[in-house]
Amino acid sequence: MDSMSDMDMNSTSSSSDHDMSMMMMKSYLHFTAGDVVLFDTIVPSTPGTVFATCLVFFLISVGDRYLRAVTRGVERRFAERLYRLAGGSEGERSANDSDTHLPGPSSRPTTSKPNNGVLMPTSSNRFVPSHEFSRGALAGLQSTIHYTLMLVVMTFNVSYIISVVLGVVVGEIAFGRLNH
Repeated sequence: MDSMSDMDMNSTSSSSDHDMSMMMMKSYLHFTAGDVVLFDTIVPSTPGTVFATCLVFFLISVGDRYLRAVTRGVERRFAERLYRLAGGSEGERSANDSDTHLPGPSSRPTTSKPNNGVLMPTSSNRFVPSHEFSRGALAGLQSTIHYTLMLVVMTFNVSYIISVVLGVVVGEIAFGRLNH
């Protein structure tokens, strides 16, 4: 019976500790240190550790913009490869698609120029495992980064929010023009 009451007391104290940590979370914009960031063990509490944390979030945001540019380049290479697999040549493609820079879902032709008088369907809807798995991995990585940054912003710490926004701005300036 004593073990049962001990267990109740332990569970009560651990739940009160949990309630206490939940009460300390600020649900308003603030600059104060001491917020839990992503994990229980990461609690920047000095100005130096808050600055280092801001720097990490800034770099993650810049990296997110770089990853976005890489994804656009990968998509372009996949589209060009699929066009070549369908029997088109690069010179023929640039003459046909001079008004578009990237073949997107709305600008993909449904047929290619005839080689022997017969219109050939393009293979833009073909399942190429290496393309699809690469595309899926990139999408998963981008989603992970976006959700991580969302959780950082949800701490309501203005220092972290500014770091994320500045990282997006600097990353877009540095990498936004790539692969357009």
